[in-house]
Amino acid sequence: MTMSWTQQIATILPELLLTGYAFVLLLVTLSLRKDQGRLVGYLSLLCTVVTMGLVARAWWALPASGVTSFSGMVILDPFGLFLKMVFLLGTLMAILLSLHFKDLERESAGEYYALLLIATVGMMFMASSQNLVMILVSLETMALCTYLLVGYLQHERRSNEAALKYFILGAFSSGIFAYGISLVYGATGSVDLLAIAKASHLEAGRPVLMLGVLLMMVSLGFKIAAVPFHMWVPDAYEGAPSPITAFIATAAKAAAFAVFLRIFAQGFGSLGGEWTGLVAFLAAASMTVGNVAAIMQDNMKRMLAYSSIAHGGYALMALVAVGSGGEAARLGVTAMVVYLLIYTLMNMGAFGFVIMLRRGNLAGDRVADFAGMSRRAPLAAASMLILMLSLAGIPATAGFIGKWYLFAAAIRADYTWLAVVAVINSTISLYYYIRVVVYMYVMEPVDEERYHASPFLVGALALSVVLTLFIGLYPQPLIEFARAAFLG
Repeated sequence: MTMSWTQQIATILPELLLTGYAFVLLLVTLSLRKDQGRLVGYLSLLCTVVTMGLVARAWWALPASGVTSFSGMVILDPFGLFLKMVFLLGTLMAILLSLHFKDLERESAGEYYALLLIATVGMMFMASSQNLVMILVSLETMALCTYLLVGYLQHERRSNEAALKYFILGAFSSGIFAYGISLVYGATGSVDLLAIAKASHLEAGRPVLMLGVLLMMVSLGFKIAAVPFHMWVPDAYEGAPSPITAFIATAAKAAAFAVFLRIFAQGFGSLGGEWTGLVAFLAAASMTVGNVAAIMQDNMKRMLAYSSIAHGGYALMALVAVGSGGEAARLGVTAMVVYLLIYTLMNMGAFGFVIMLRRGNLAGDRVADFAGMSRRAPLAAASMLILMLSLAGIPATAGFIGKWYLFAAAIRADYTWLAVVAVINSTISLYYYIRVVVYMYVMEPVDEERYHASPFLVGALALSVVLTLFIGLYPQPLIEFARAAFLG
């Protein structure tokens, strides 16, 4: 059935409104004094909540098979809508953390929040694009905004240095992605994922096609920080403003996984036998290198950076299952979307506590800065304990549920050895997560100054901890939603 112009516009209404909100924020900023930047944050928060409502409404009104628009370039399906909610949740929590982060008050707030919203628009298009060129444009929209956000603290050398490194390596990986697209187009004659899937069965041009697949995998490996394409992560995470570190570690990484899954499941699914082995290697290497490197870190943001590399390795197990086809593919998609939501909640909360510790001359980003937290802020220490246990995958937490489904997907795909590697690495990760707990409950406080948590920070932390516990104890509602988000 041919859709009218207005019906096609309706399929991208949340993205259009969020883009409009970003430009409105810039206009509002022109009439505000610099000390009124919080007002822009409040408006950003409201815009994000309204957009989440539109996406939720689309979920309930959408047929299970989804609808396509703009000549098949955009697909509105449960998979894309689920991940859009994950991105918007990550953005919502990043805004809450930003409203507490005092360092941002020295900078212009309008551009900051506008970039945050436009980056989210790029992510949302990444989740619902079926055309490689559109995916590239969406990916670059997100990437350009995150480069600027990482270096947003103009007066801090670390922030500027991190942004430059991130930009150079990011531009290089984008070039590789574009070259991969050109090779795929040369081999199949199309940049549409469904047309590529049909043409990939042909033997003619197979070597060129596989080279294109390899180049796109390398580029996306950089975006998700898989080993050996992870070099940018520690410096970018340490130098960026903490709310932006949380944002790129969760929402931006989830968007990259959404593209990875969309391209390799829909476009290259029939070639799964030829690329799943390489993805399995990336998964094992990322888990191992990430966890071993995290053990040696004294800086909390660098520790969480290497931890995110390991968690990216766990998530890649779902992609291995998807490439194996059959029932394993369905379980793999479910495991992926569940884990991306859970990981966003856990990591946002962990970075929220790093921000809470920042006070006076104390940076708050060292593991030692958590010393004695249980004596001065028992509730905060208990909340951080829950998040650390969840990141480690301890039962009764959301992290355990996420890893359970990832391990099950790998085993269903006959990659039992990969699940064993993941279990061993989860055991290794216990060391550096428990070390934070030991500092909180055993070590003496570094000073007697009280922690200050604004209502915004408390809201973000409460949302993270409550949902982490709720999903860990009662995961069934989330699992049902995730199963409905199966990618055809």
